[in-house]
Amino acid sequence: MSKQTVIIALLALVALAGQGQKIKKQTSIKQDFTVLSVTYDVYYQKFEEEKKLDKDLMRLDIGRHSSQFISVKLEFVSKHKNDIIAKKIKNPYEGYTTLRDEVFKNTPKIGYMQFVHMPGWVSCRDKIEGLFVWQLQRGDSVVCGYPCHKATTTFRGRTWTVWYTLDLPYSDGPWKFCGLPGLILHAYDSEGLFRFNCIGIEKGDGHEIKMKTPNSGVIDTYMPERVAEIMMLEHWDRSAYFSQTTGMSGQVTRMWDPQGNEVKIVPQTRILYEKFPGVNVKKKYHRRTDGRR
Repeated sequence: MSKQTVIIALLALVALAGQGQKIKKQTSIKQDFTVLSVTYDVYYQKFEEEKKLDKDLMRLDIGRHSSQFISVKLEFVSKHKNDIIAKKIKNPYEGYTTLRDEVFKNTPKIGYMQFVHMPGWVSCRDKIEGLFVWQLQRGDSVVCGYPCHKATTTFRGRTWTVWYTLDLPYSDGPWKFCGLPGLILHAYDSEGLFRFNCIGIEKGDGHEIKMKTPNSGVIDTYMPERVAEIMMLEHWDRSAYFSQTTGMSGQVTRMWDPQGNEVKIVPQTRILYEKFPGVNVKKKYHRRTDGRR
């Protein structure tokens, strides 16, 4: 296929990304429902070029055998997208920006966690058992009214400190964190790039825990290193990202956000939760000064 210029909106990219997938949605998992919901403010530095921390609002829904860590803002926008665009209702989460990263533990497959990045619907799967090696440390604190203990771990290039409570005996936490004898309520990395802070804990309302899928019902599942490369391409080389998530050849020249505002395309270096020394999109996808690859 010859290369052609594609003028594409972000919504179009999301729609196309659901096509040509590889791993079919699994339906054999036992249905599960939320018994506890934990809300976190998530602070993160998204790009190396921008020395600032943005904030997302995420919720950990815990069921009897599974959990999901999802974006509150993305959930609201997905449910009310048309009304927001038509300005019939106001988005109450305007102060938050979402990374569009979500994690599902013990669903759709028991014993594994699935990390999903949207748009593009790319994901990786990790075995839960033994994924984190924790070192219990001296020290105590109080988070959201719960007494907490301290633990540290080094995982895929980052060293983390977390605070967990035995009063909530769930071996779970924000993002991929798990494996401690209590729920993790606060976590931060040693470089000050990421921080999870619990701001609310409440009894679950019984809504279903279920991994999202695109309209095609299937999601691409790769090794973690490959997912990291694709996610970094999203902001470093939009055209390469478009091609690799849709299977179509094209040059992305313009983009718009869901509100219809044009997004300026500037190559930026994404900072991820996990660091892989072999992933170097700057070298592999070298951009010319004239805008062509």
